[in-house]
Amino acid sequence: MTSSVEMVLWAIHHTTTLLFGVFASAALCGVELNRRHALELVVATVLTGTAFSIANTVGGELFARQAYPLIVHLPLAVYLCARYRLSPLLATLGVTSAYLSCQFSNWMGIAAFAATDSQIAYYLAHIVTTAAVFIVLLHWARDIGPRLAIKSPTELEILLILPLVYYIFDYATNVYTTLFHSGSVVTVEFLAFALCAFYLMFLAVYLREYEAKEAAERERWMLETRDSAAIKELEAWRQSGRELSVLRHDMRHFLRGLAVLIEEGHVDEALGRINELCETNDRTAVRRYCANETVNIVLSSFSSDINRNGITADLRAAVPENVHVADVDLFSVLSNALDNAIVAASAAPQGKRFVDLDLRYEDGQLLLLVSNTFDRPPRMVDGMPVAQHAGHGFGTKSIKLAVERMNGNCQFRIHGDRFELRAVM
Repeated sequence: MTSSVEMVLWAIHHTTTLLFGVFASAALCGVELNRRHALELVVATVLTGTAFSIANTVGGELFARQAYPLIVHLPLAVYLCARYRLSPLLATLGVTSAYLSCQFSNWMGIAAFAATDSQIAYYLAHIVTTAAVFIVLLHWARDIGPRLAIKSPTELEILLILPLVYYIFDYATNVYTTLFHSGSVVTVEFLAFALCAFYLMFLAVYLREYEAKEAAERERWMLETRDSAAIKELEAWRQSGRELSVLRHDMRHFLRGLAVLIEEGHVDEALGRINELCETNDRTAVRRYCANETVNIVLSSFSSDINRNGITADLRAAVPENVHVADVDLFSVLSNALDNAIVAASAAPQGKRFVDLDLRYEDGQLLLLVSNTFDRPPRMVDGMPVAQHAGHGFGTKSIKLAVERMNGNCQFRIHGDRFELRAVM
């Protein structure tokens, strides 16, 4: 009777272990365990289970255990790659991690056997623990699986070290040989060595990724700050223009006020008001390049910088009053492009400082070309200029983000003695 119970529990033990391995491997790889995928994984379990049963019948349990990687693990990894288009690294990580997770059940089974000296207790503890770990792991894998699926190959390689080392170690010392039970110090201490090496490598990758994430977050914040500043600057120019328009409209009252001040002998105050008016007029004077107010404001706002740095500029625009893009995005692209061009051209030798801008509206699209001279050509990486100093390089990134928000595309390149920005918005 006991023999029959042990045989039934043996079959349930291997079935639950196989189901655990197949489903846990898929879940850790980010495979969604919906009804269709679950049925497919059950079929995969039946096929690999059949292969294991044949190996067990033909060569015995030891032969089946030794052949397990070839008749179960390898086909499972190949199936996950082919069916769900996973990378071999991710599939291997899923299979070896699921194998590592089986050690909970193994230990509980061994502990139960040691306490009772009963094979039935071993199987029962193993089966119950496998079911419990399976439930916990599936819940946990819903969150970790999709994250692993988007990791880079380098990160997957680091994460694979520990489960792969244990996998090889377990088969080499516990299945194919009896080294683990021989009591050899080298064999026993190897796991501690592998664990320490994995921890140090994982720590290095984690710190690098954390620092990269922090840098990306700071960069995003700075880009958002620049956009916010662009909005405020655009509104400030508009407000100044409105105030100046009102002042011009009320010029008669202004002049009468000046006359009163002069008649009463307040000449200095009158001169101060005149100078203030002249400065406001110069600062907020918006030249009309085209029918679009935003374009006129941007091009006019950089005129003083162009003149102050001795730059020869040719600014051309043919844009209607209303276009399909947001004012703030258009303002961001143009202001950043001109600002970068003026800074670069200002570093060029006298007489070789040129900035050209051509913006036109054709076939429902805005076409932008900005070119400028420079002192030293910028270093290009993946089609983007790389800043030579910390804190720089945000202008081109702001341009790229703003253009992408407008469903357009842009290109940065060096053409002869000019740096060029081409954008379609």
